[in-house]
Amino acid sequence: MFSGGIGSMEDVHRSKEAPEAGMHVVKIGGPVYRIGVGGGAASSIQVQGDNASELDFGAVQRGDAEMEQKMNRAVRACVERGERNPICSIHDQGAGGNGNVLKELSEPQGAVIYTNNFQLGDPTLSVLEIWGAEYQESNALLVRPEDAEFLRSVCRRERSPVDFVGKITGDGRVRTNNWCELQGFCSKGTCQQV
Repeated sequence: MFSGGIGSMEDVHRSKEAPEAGMHVVKIGGPVYRIGVGGGAASSIQVQGDNASELDFGAVQRGDAEMEQKMNRAVRACVERGERNPICSIHDQGAGGNGNVLKELSEPQGAVIYTNNFQLGDPTLSVLEIWGAEYQESNALLVRPEDAEFLRSVCRRERSPVDFVGKITGDGRVRTNNWCELQGFCSKGTCQQV
């Protein structure tokens, strides 16, 4: 099957802005679920064998069309402001989950990510699952501090969750506030912010 489409956009939106120290790292869209954990890697398991049904269930990505519409309306409201668009950069979350999309978004400046700031659809998620889950209908944005309230108000209006999960640091490293838990060195809630 072949499909194609034609679209247009304003010239002002043709390039993403580079990350700058102090920008907010924001997630917009659905909450974190234990969905798509290992999803990118799991797609090749069938070819390689050792295909456990438990892993498959966790790896399967599931869409949420209603949440996608809410998120897209919020993004569109920002884009329709033209030169006053508060979104400096936007990335769609895909394979690798937050661990991938937030790194891509903050390169080469680096960021600190506060995993307690993510809205969870399942309160039993570990930090490693928050970092690696490939849940759907979620985008990562960079927003300047002065535009944060506008983004919050648009997301409230559209009923799209928005989480301010970190800040660009300028030190060239991406780290979480509870990195030791991510590495398995401590239990949930006992790590100190770095």
